Amino acid sequence: MKPALAVFAVAAVAQWLLPLAGVWRHEWLIARGTLVRIECAAPDPYDMLRGRYLAVRPAETSAAAPEGMSWGVVPVWATLATGGDGLARIESLSLEPVVGPTVVRLMAQRIRATDDTAAVQLEWPFDRFYLNERLGPAADTLMAALFRDGTRPVAEVRLLDGHAVLTDLLLDGVPVRESVRKWSR
Repeated sequence: MKPALAVFAVAAVAQWLLPLAGVWRHEWLIARGTLVRIECAAPDPYDMLRGRYLAVRPAETSAAAPEGMSWGVVPVWATLATGGDGLARIESLSLEPVVGPTVVRLMAQRIRATDDTAAVQLEWPFDRFYLNERLGPAADTLMAALFRDGTRPVAEVRLLDGHAVLTDLLLDGVPVRESVRKWSR
């Protein structure tokens, strides 16, 4: 085999293997990960290149800084605990990797410090929930109506080895796609 042909063959195989490995890891995480529910806010933006999606913003966007955290953006490991209402909240943050079924890796930026406390701004590893193009406008209207009534969406997230995958968005305990279909009839 000529060297140019061998390079082409390797590039062609890699072109297929890399995306398939990403899909396999995503599906593995969904199948094996621990399910947690996180309270969110979710307006309905539109992006011409990415399509219709709900922007998912967990309610917990700041927390007390872990011991020894300096200024700048750094990865932190958040251990989540489920409360009596079934929603997961941050129990602790660590600068060192932590292992556990309800641990997720977040990015944190120190935002303030006083004599006795320091806080961090948190960036979660998910921020979009994609919908069918036809469901997007109805989801936006339904979301606005629920917000007026004080109802917040809840993200269903699967956690495994510090990684997270957003699997569904619930409105009053019902998956968003199902809620929109019922509401728009």
